[in-house]
Amino acid sequence: MERREWLAQTGLTLMAARLAPAAGQLPASGGGSRARLNPWRLRDADLRSYMLLGVRHIYRSAINRDRGCLPYVRFNLTEEPTWARHEYWGSPHMVGRFLDALAVCSPILDLPPDREAVEGLQRLLHQSVDHPSGLAFDTLPGPDGKRTAALHHSREVLLGLLGLRQWQGSEPSIHLARRFVRRLEEVTRDTGSFPSDKYSEEGWISSPTRKLNQTSGRLIGALVKYFRATGDSVAVELARRFAAVNIENCFTSEGELTPDAGEHLHSSEGTMASLIDLGLLTGEQQYLKMGRLLYDVGLRRWRTSWGWAKESRNDQPGRGEANNTGDFVEAALLLGRSGHPRYFQDAERMIRNGLLASQVVATDWIPQSSVADTRDYAYARIRDRARGAFAFTLPNAYHSYNTDLMGGALQSLAEAYQASVVKEESGVWVNLLFSTDTPWLRVRSEVPRTGRLRLEMLQEERVRVRLPDWIPAETVRVDGAGAPDKTRRRENTLDLGPLAKGSRVSVTFDQPGRRTRERAPGFADPFEVDWRGDTIVAMEPSPSRPIALY
Repeated sequence: MERREWLAQTGLTLMAARLAPAAGQLPASGGGSRARLNPWRLRDADLRSYMLLGVRHIYRSAINRDRGCLPYVRFNLTEEPTWARHEYWGSPHMVGRFLDALAVCSPILDLPPDREAVEGLQRLLHQSVDHPSGLAFDTLPGPDGKRTAALHHSREVLLGLLGLRQWQGSEPSIHLARRFVRRLEEVTRDTGSFPSDKYSEEGWISSPTRKLNQTSGRLIGALVKYFRATGDSVAVELARRFAAVNIENCFTSEGELTPDAGEHLHSSEGTMASLIDLGLLTGEQQYLKMGRLLYDVGLRRWRTSWGWAKESRNDQPGRGEANNTGDFVEAALLLGRSGHPRYFQDAERMIRNGLLASQVVATDWIPQSSVADTRDYAYARIRDRARGAFAFTLPNAYHSYNTDLMGGALQSLAEAYQASVVKEESGVWVNLLFSTDTPWLRVRSEVPRTGRLRLEMLQEERVRVRLPDWIPAETVRVDGAGAPDKTRRRENTLDLGPLAKGSRVSVTFDQPGRRTRERAPGFADPFEVDWRGDTIVAMEPSPSRPIALY
C-alpha cells in the first residue's frame, strides 16, 4: 500500500484545525522585535502546517470563482491600493502548477478536494491542451490580442494532467497527457529540441535564442514522473532526447553553464533536478554525474548556503524565488537517495531557512484596500488572500509575489515530507528532522525550539537516524521505554537497532549557536548570520523593505 493511501485511510495525518494555529494566535517571531514574514518557522517542525496554508491559499485566494476558477497571477502587497490581478499567462501555467501542488499535498494532509475549484481548474487545463495543434494554448490572449502556446508551460501542463489522474482518477486527463507527450515527441523528433519557444495559430513564432532549459530541459522531470506512473515508454525516450541536447549545448563537462542555458535560473535548476531523477530512473550515471556537477559547481554560485536562490543569471542585485529554492531542495533530496546522504542536510537547511522563511504567514504589514473588486482585479480581504503564499524575496526581506511560486514550493515540501522517513531493506531511516507520520513510526521533532526528536514505534523495525554534522556527537543522548542499552553511532548515523512495537524513544542533542558571514549572489555587502544549530535566528543587515525574513 502506498504511504499516502495509508495515511488517508488511517487518519494519522492531522486535519486543518489541528495543524495550524488560528489567525491572531501566531507564535512569537523570535530573534528580536522586528516583524518576520513567517513567525512559525522557529516553532513548528511539521511541514504539514506550511503545506496546509499553501493549499488553503490556492483554494481561497489564488483563483477567481467568478471566472471559472481562472488563477490570479500577480499580487501587489506593498503599495496602496493593494490587489491581485489576472494576466494572460495564468492559464495553463498556474493551472498546472496548482493542480500538481494539490495532487501531491492534499493526500498527505488527508484533505477532501474543493470540488468547484478542482473541476474549474481541470476544465481550464483540458480546454487549453485540447487544441488542433496538440499543444497547450493560453486561455487568455497576450498583449498583442492573440493566444499562443508557450512551450515553457509544457512541464506544468503535463504535471497537472498527471496529478488529476493520480489524485482524482481522471481518465480524460491521462488520455490528454498521452496525446500531449506524443505531440511533443513528434515536434522534436528531427532536432531534439523545439523549433521555437512559442507557437501561434499561424505556426511557430521565431525566436533569436533556442531557450533549451526553458522548454525541453525543465520538462525532463515531468516526463520521468509521467513514465513512472504510466509506463509509457515514449516519455522516457523523449526525456533522454531532451537530456542529450541540453547536456551538449547548455553545460560544460565541468558542470558550468554556457550562454545557451539562458538567464532563467529556475529553468536551469529544474533541468538539474530533472537530470538527477532521470539518472535514478534509468541507472545511467551520465545524468547523475551532470546533475551533481550542476548542483555543486555551475549553479552553486547562484544560491546561499541557507537556500536563498537568485531568479536571474546576472551580477545585479535581484530577487530570489521560492521555485529556485525548491529546485535545489528537490535535487538535494534526489542526491541523498542516490547514495550521497550528506545532501539531506542541505535539503533540510534550505527548507528551514530558504523555503519556509519565504512563506507569508504574518500579514498585518499589508495595507488593506477598500476599492471594490473588478473583473480583472481583486482588492477585498487582501491580507487574508495573501496568507500562505510563497514569495519572491531578497536575502533578508520580502520582495513581491506571483502565484506560480506555489507549485514549486509546495511540491518541494511534499517531496521532503515523503523523504523524511523511508523504509528500505535495511530498516527504517529518519533522514530529516521534521515531524512525520508513517505506517512504521511516528516522529515528533522539536527542532529548532529545542534539540529533541521523539519516536513512537507502530510496528517492530530497525531504526537509523541521520544526524547532521552540526550536532556535537558528545551531546547526543537516547532515552525512553524501548531504548536500546547500547546505541551505535557511525559517522552521522545513529543506529537505534530493532525497536519493538509500542517503544517510545527520545533522541536529544545540543543546537550550538554560531555566527557566519556570507555573500548572496548579486549583493556586494556580506550578511551576518546568527544560527541555532542549522536554523537562522537573526540576520543583518535587513534591507529597507516592509518586512524582514530573519
